[in-house]
This record gives sequence, C-alpha cells and structure tokens, in this order.
Amino acid sequence: MINVGFIGAVSKEWMGGFNYFRNLLFALDSVEEKKLKIFVFIGKKTDTEIKSMFKEYATVVEDRMFDRKSLKWFMMKIEQKVFKTNCLLENVLKKYRIQVLSHASVTNLKDIKTINWIPDFQHLHLPQMFSEKEIKNRNINFRKIITKSDAVILSSYDALEDLKNFAPSHENKIKVLQFVSQPDSRYFELNDDDKKRLLNKYDIEDGFFYMPNQFWKHKNHMVVFKAINELKKEHIEICLVCTGHLDDYRNKTHIDEIKTFVVENDLEKHIRLLGLIDYEDVFSLMKFSKAVINPSLFEGWSSTVEECKSVGKNMILSDLDVHKEQYPEAIFFERNSVEDLKHILMNYSIQNINKIGSLEERTKSFAEKYVNIVEGVLFKRLFD
Repeated sequence: MINVGFIGAVSKEWMGGFNYFRNLLFALDSVEEKKLKIFVFIGKKTDTEIKSMFKEYATVVEDRMFDRKSLKWFMMKIEQKVFKTNCLLENVLKKYRIQVLSHASVTNLKDIKTINWIPDFQHLHLPQMFSEKEIKNRNINFRKIITKSDAVILSSYDALEDLKNFAPSHENKIKVLQFVSQPDSRYFELNDDDKKRLLNKYDIEDGFFYMPNQFWKHKNHMVVFKAINELKKEHIEICLVCTGHLDDYRNKTHIDEIKTFVVENDLEKHIRLLGLIDYEDVFSLMKFSKAVINPSLFEGWSSTVEECKSVGKNMILSDLDVHKEQYPEAIFFERNSVEDLKHILMNYSIQNINKIGSLEERTKSFAEKYVNIVEGVLFKRLFD
C-alpha cells in the first residue's frame, strides 16, 4: 500500500476546495481494493467541521506547523523562502512514511514525490479581477509547480488548453482529473414536509431559482440581478435565493454594490441573500428550486455544477467552454447578456435530464484515475 499525504489547508471561505477534497477522499475510500493509505495533515486550530470530514476518510495528523502564523509555521516559511528547502515539513511527513505528497502546492522534497493541483488559470482570462502583485505571484507559483512537481493535476480539458499556452514544454507531466461530486444521501429522502419547513424558515415562495455561488466578483451575480430587475419592470415576478460567503477579499466594495442594487431597485422580496447557511439547507434549496443558476465569468471545474449533475438537477449556466464540457445537458446563456438570461428566466420550464452515466461508475473511475497518477509518479510510469 502506498502512503499518500495531503495538507488540509481549506476553509469555509473556500467551499470549492473543501468540496474538492471531500469528493476525492470519498472516492478513494469507496473502492473495494484499496491501494493507497491516505493521511491528512492539519493544524490543531482547524475548524471542527473540516477536521471531522477529513477524519471520516483518512488518518488525520494534527501539528502546529499547519496552523497559520504559529511559531512552527513561521519557521517552515522562513526555511522555504531563505533556503529554498522543505526539511522541516519533510521530517514530519517521514514520521508517517509518506511516499507521495498530493495537492499541497509544495515542491523541493528530497525523498517524497509531489503531485500538485492547479484549480484554474483565471488570472489569464480575467486579469482585471487581480492586482498586479497577485498576477505576478500566481505566475511564479504556477511555473514553480509545473516545473518542479513530479506531476500536475488539472480539473478540465479547458484548463489543459490554458496550460499548453502558459507552459507548453511541460505537457508531458500533466493529467486531467475531472472530480465527481457526491450528493448527500438525505437529498433523495427530502419530501413535501421538508419543503414547507425550508420555505417557512427563510420566508421564500415556492418556484424559486437558486444560486449557491460565493460572492466573488467573477461569479457574476449582477447579470442575474439585472435580469430579474428587468423582468420586475415588466411585472414578471422571479424569486432568486442566493447563498455563499458575503465577501470578496479582492474586491472589498463588491458586496456593498450588490446590496445597494437590491435595495435601490426594491428587490428584497425577489433576491434573497442568505449568506452562509447549514449544509443540509444548501442541498434542500437545490432540491426544491426550479433550477440552479451559475452565471460565472470563469470556472475551473465547478463543484456546484458537479453536484447538480450527480443528481440530475436542472441548471442555467453561463456559456463558458468548461461549463459545456462539464454539463452539456444544461441551458446556456451568453455570460454578459442580461437580455439573453431574462428571456430564459421568463420562459423557463423544468426539463427532464438524464444523468450523465452511473454516479457509482463515475466515482470509481475518478478514484482509479487518481490511483494511476500516484502509481505512475512513484514507479515512474508517467501516464502511459
């Protein structure tokens, strides 16, 4: 059995990362013939919910080194910056006989292979969403990961095309691994009583649309809000429920602009901003909505889209190539067109969607592809 380590540096502010790791670890844990033993290294201050998720699927190691701004964390960062080495980290990993460190954005390990994950190349497509410093740092870090890792995982073939332009001479170590989301088993058990409870809890009317995106500017909430406002002017009532962290660290005024738009156009009953809510309510909103909307200007491989695909939920998606790659059965609109989306919402009727293959088979394939990547790196059988 191969010992594989992950560093569980995720947070509730980045639910996409949290969901990604949960889905990968679930898939690996579900295979009958296990070839990998998974370890997750986390800080002692890690959120209880995140810690519990990792413990469900892996051996969890808690160490102060993985607590941001702890003394051990500072020592590790100083070593990395000054000496360009990772001896302190490697010593911790060696205690547990880790052979491959995965998805940690770490290189320069002497005796441990590294597989790293690049979620997306958003800064190449939307540079206006980043500061010059962020763009510079992303370019430096991505090139380091690509050149110094033993293998690099991407989540879509759309991202692979970006990498070919970004670092064309390193395509040989790249592997596309499209993750598969697991719906909560409760999703299929929800009934009319659960629906009434949900509608009462959040004071919303039946027949709503749902948008569970984080409130980052590139998620493009405003195109949906403007479409709903235009419909309101024509006396067509649309209700949109939004959840997700009400903050964007890159664009501090963004959430204020959103709230101002809602208030100034008297849309409080039409657009409900719920913020972070219980996970069970997230999949309840997904279940009982007319459709889930993702209007994003850029995606890597969306966990929201993947979750909807796994349960055959109707979606209205922006016309990104990666959206079409991920969920071709969805309804697409021109990402910057209020008018296009307005007509879709006005004329929307629920479609019958055939799920894309068996969820069990897709999960099994997801796990097997990852195991093949690990074995290829460790035994130098890179991507035959």
